[in-house]
Amino acid sequence: MMPIVMQLIQQRFTLNVSAIAQQRQVLPVPTEQFAPSNARTEDGALIPVEQFFPAARCASCHQDTHQAWGESLHRNAAREPFYRESADILLRTRGIEFTRHCESCHTPVALFSGALTKSSGKTAAPFTELDHEGVTCSVCHSITDARLDGTGSFTLRRPALLAREDGAPLYGDFTNEQILADIPGHKRAVMRSILKSPEFCATCHKVDAPPSLNGYKHIRGFSAYDEWQQSGASHESVLPFYPRPERADCRACHMPKVESANDRAAKQGKIASHRWLGANIAAPLFYDQSKQVELTKQFLQANVLEVDIFALKREATGELVAPLLAEGDNCFSPLPGEEVTAEIVVSNRNAAHSFPPEVRDLYEAWVEFEAVDAAGKTIYHSGYIKPDGMLDDSAHVYKQIILDEQARPITRHQIWLTNIKAYDNAILPGRSDVARFRFRMPEGQQPVSLRAKVNYRRLNQEYTTYVLTRQKRQMTLPVVRMAEAVMTVAAHDHELMPAKHMTLGKSPSARLLWERWNDYAIGLLEQAQPAQAADAFHRAAALNPSDTNLLVNQAIAEMRTEKFSQVREQWRRADLLLDSALQLDPNNWRGRFFKSLILRGDGRLAEAADQLSQVATHYPRDREVLRNLGQTLYTLKQTMPAREVFERLSKIDPTDSGAWQFLSSMYASEGRQADAERAQSLYLKWRDDPRAYELALRFFAAHPQWGDERVSAHIHSEHSAYRPVIVGLQAAPDR
Repeated sequence: MMPIVMQLIQQRFTLNVSAIAQQRQVLPVPTEQFAPSNARTEDGALIPVEQFFPAARCASCHQDTHQAWGESLHRNAAREPFYRESADILLRTRGIEFTRHCESCHTPVALFSGALTKSSGKTAAPFTELDHEGVTCSVCHSITDARLDGTGSFTLRRPALLAREDGAPLYGDFTNEQILADIPGHKRAVMRSILKSPEFCATCHKVDAPPSLNGYKHIRGFSAYDEWQQSGASHESVLPFYPRPERADCRACHMPKVESANDRAAKQGKIASHRWLGANIAAPLFYDQSKQVELTKQFLQANVLEVDIFALKREATGELVAPLLAEGDNCFSPLPGEEVTAEIVVSNRNAAHSFPPEVRDLYEAWVEFEAVDAAGKTIYHSGYIKPDGMLDDSAHVYKQIILDEQARPITRHQIWLTNIKAYDNAILPGRSDVARFRFRMPEGQQPVSLRAKVNYRRLNQEYTTYVLTRQKRQMTLPVVRMAEAVMTVAAHDHELMPAKHMTLGKSPSARLLWERWNDYAIGLLEQAQPAQAADAFHRAAALNPSDTNLLVNQAIAEMRTEKFSQVREQWRRADLLLDSALQLDPNNWRGRFFKSLILRGDGRLAEAADQLSQVATHYPRDREVLRNLGQTLYTLKQTMPAREVFERLSKIDPTDSGAWQFLSSMYASEGRQADAERAQSLYLKWRDDPRAYELALRFFAAHPQWGDERVSAHIHSEHSAYRPVIVGLQAAPDR
């Protein structure tokens, strides 16, 4: 008989999950012609498909751009089967009108021409004769407004090749001679400053699933834009561990200047690449676009990530040898047959967004680790590919698991069924992860070779097999080795000495010791081990005393270690570290931000507000600076200045529920009832459903083998639980 406590827990799960599920309902067909997408036209009217210029129209003057675009993911966006199979589930289960949400970014011509309605008579893609062009030239170059609401939040006007001096478009298919005779008019028609902004990219690279799509509530999905805006690449945030020397937006990585001999837009022999190289090898491989495949592999291997075999830990005693060096003694005396744990640091140093990015419920990224004895025998291997192409079930993976209202994992990217993330361990830009692998040393004192790789495969094998089976195609998606480190350790006279250490990308000689300690500490901090992180940051600061940010890093870890006892030892230690950093560099605004948090914690609110105001002057678009400034001013009863700060925050991110929650209260106190009600509705719109967390608990109860991965500082060993692929009735339905 089930214990009464378990019965009560199960009953609570059932009641709450049922409450969430009851919100799902049979949805009415969207009545607005572009809903449930956020896309719109300037005049609200449809744009007939014949008014979109095919890409071939641009090719005669822009040959190099056209050729690059022809192999890009933008060109393949509507037709490639790894997208199409997922979108077609929505079409089959909800109807063609609901696909407007996805197609606003993948097949915009079909959306704006009105093809995505039952009256069009279309029951399957392609919906128009331009579908094979996906995101074609006359779509992007006709966008006049970009918003930050997510998924197709842009405004399009009818494509034009020429415009008057006041910007008014001149419609018609003008000849090349007419266009060349009025180059300024052509630029006014097809180029505008917004095309060069990261907010332009955000219209499709920030995702929102609205209630009109899912019958539930607004669900925020991936946002490469938000991750970039808070990264060291944007120069808009004071918080990153590694700010870049120069600001770099989306174009810096994905539209670099390339040589061009056949393009009238070239300046000094160069144009902005329209290949948009990223992480998608699957689509160009499917269409035999070999150059795009090879360039994408090179892009992924261009020092995006770093991997470091940083430490070995003796399990019997807890003794840690770190960092492992290419030369010199490490004073480590393992016994034959003793268990040791290798600590591998994976750093996302050069991607300005998370790794893996965006659709990580389908992507496959992991750490492969192998220990081999002197005879070439594998002692331990994690993260290998099995004979059937599937990934080792116990690998250290970087992925996301999203759940539907029945706590079932979504395996076909049916975002319209999403309720919550059960698991998401992507590495944010400038951050690190520590992967741990435990193995047993061989008998006798013989050298052991250690190898660590970070591998990436565009799609997990289960989904790949599903799509290719439906397409009646055979194809093997390559595994790209994005980073690698190798070390040979040998026991001599009871000391373990690394004899060799190399890495793919930055050479070990260029990996300064302070930098290695710093990356290790960042990984520990991300895994909620602040005490160990504080010690590692201290070691980094001792090795590079001229860098005051390392003192700030140590202070951050000390602040998180603080248990708020009466002594508050860590809090005071953090305060002293920040004072030391600011004495060495009074313009360390990152240090001033964390000093303001110390002041707030000590109840010195006016001083904290003053510090935060100074930081906000230099970083006016830093979300956390504004959030803390607004909260501090609000606590000081300075309502109007606090309101202005939160209004600034809401413009930077219109989906920030916390900003709207504060604004609702402040508008109400000013008697602005309509504004208060609007802010309250936006708070409710964008906040997470507090009941949905129980779905994650239900998932882990049903699939306990995922429990170890859920713990950030877990260890992989030969005894690790296997995580079989969840499919069939245990997964969200696909039809």
